[in-house]
Amino acid sequence: MTQSSCLCGTNIISWTATPALKFRCHCTDERKLTGAAFALNIIIPAVAPTVLKGELVVWGKVVDSGNTMYNHSCGQCGSLLYRHSTGYPGVFTVKAGCIDSEGGEEDASSVFVPDIEIFTRSRVPYVPAFEGVVQCEGDFTKEALAALGF
Repeated sequence: MTQSSCLCGTNIISWTATPALKFRCHCTDERKLTGAAFALNIIIPAVAPTVLKGELVVWGKVVDSGNTMYNHSCGQCGSLLYRHSTGYPGVFTVKAGCIDSEGGEEDASSVFVPDIEIFTRSRVPYVPAFEGVVQCEGDFTKEALAALGF
């Protein structure tokens, strides 16, 4: 799982760092971005991925914490490939649904099990919590990240 692409194939990104943390986000911003009840995300410990093909459109939004969340999307089909926040320097977040399967690998979304769930206060009632997974009502807490060794 080192490469992602958009729906139309115009943009491809890649990274070499090992994923640090998998999380399911229930925030209302992710809901609007994806059109789904939650988003599956993987934190990569690197400043940014390498763009192998295309040119991503970047736009930012100041979120409730006061940090700016930057979104990197395809200008053609609108697929959101990754995000990064001024509140979490040195990492970026890949959208699990855009990760390409290579050489018989399983689809990242089908084998995704989060380490943590965030913004659970916005969780839709028909989506149960993952059993045994750290739950945060809002954004990541220092205590939750420390418990996960992050």
